Amino acid sequence: MTTQRTSWALAREAAGLFLTAFGLLGVLVALGALHWAAGLSAATAGLLAVGILLRPKPESPRWAHAVRAAACITGYSGLTGCAFALSVPLGWIGVSLAVALVGLWLTTREHEDEETA
Repeated sequence: MTTQRTSWALAREAAGLFLTAFGLLGVLVALGALHWAAGLSAATAGLLAVGILLRPKPESPRWAHAVRAAACITGYSGLTGCAFALSVPLGWIGVSLAVALVGLWLTTREHEDEETA
């Protein structure tokens, strides 16, 4: 047995999504009015959050995993670029954190491969 949503429930959900989108747009525009790097940082942080929270199942199509990786890389690169625009040492912190995370990923990958063998 399947349940169908009423038209009122669908309209309420559509209105909620519409208001959420325009609310976020207002926040980005307001931050951009303060400083372009603040607005861009918020947008790329949101993109990074989407990439982190988007967790496709292992059996998902290959493109789903590629979309997640692209969102994470684009978001982090944007944040690092904005950090360089605000302060060069802050940008180098972002680069160093990325290098450290790749190093941690490489050290844990070998351990995962040994467990599956």
